[in-house]
Amino acid sequence: MSLMPINEDEIHLWMIDPQLVLSTVALRSILTETEQQKVDRYRSEKAKHTALITRSFIRLLLSQYETFTPDQLQFTVSDLGKPELNNASKPLRFNLSHNDELIICAVCLNKDIGCDIENLSRKINVNAIAKRFFSASEYQLIKTKPSSFFEYWTLKEAFVKATGLGISQGLETFSFEIKEQKEMKQNDNIVLRFNQNCKEKSPQNWYHSLLFPDDRHCIALSVNNKKQTDKKPTIRLFSNEQSQSLFNH
Repeated sequence: MSLMPINEDEIHLWMIDPQLVLSTVALRSILTETEQQKVDRYRSEKAKHTALITRSFIRLLLSQYETFTPDQLQFTVSDLGKPELNNASKPLRFNLSHNDELIICAVCLNKDIGCDIENLSRKINVNAIAKRFFSASEYQLIKTKPSSFFEYWTLKEAFVKATGLGISQGLETFSFEIKEQKEMKQNDNIVLRFNQNCKEKSPQNWYHSLLFPDDRHCIALSVNNKKQTDKKPTIRLFSNEQSQSLFNH
């Protein structure tokens, strides 16, 4: 099998609807015993199914870039709590997110990366959450355009996942401003600013993009593009159908 090529300036974004994967009998065999036990902890069958597909999906797709079979991949958790491959032959970095309808995984080389997905129709108290967790400038932007809430929320989630610091770094210590969208299903016209309390100090080192795979979901990507030689990343999307094919081998 030829390996999936990936360049330094590429981000590969895979996505799959777990409910479309019907044949799961063989999937447990590619998981470790610990992973199987974590899957079995879920009480509802739907949650258990999603957990099984999520853990299998990451092994199946990362094995496309490596000579290892899915069950041979070994993972560790970094000091910041991020899962990483520890037996890879290339510097693969990845991040995972899911809701009830889609699982996504972003893959790149060398760079810190985070992703997040939200259902745009999810019912929440936009004003209360934005006022409590967002910066003052973001709160004002969301008050002006409440429909942008999930775009800001996914960006903030993706960023804290990329840094590895999580929400402990303070969601109010950095601010996004989403500018005019120039492409149909993607918007990377996004400005990031830090206040004096933010642990990150160079907002220009970061690249962010919002993607809209359908009319129900919003996906955010955040990647540390800090090398002077780094180009603007090219995002390559892998469809539901392409991701499903991983489960058919």
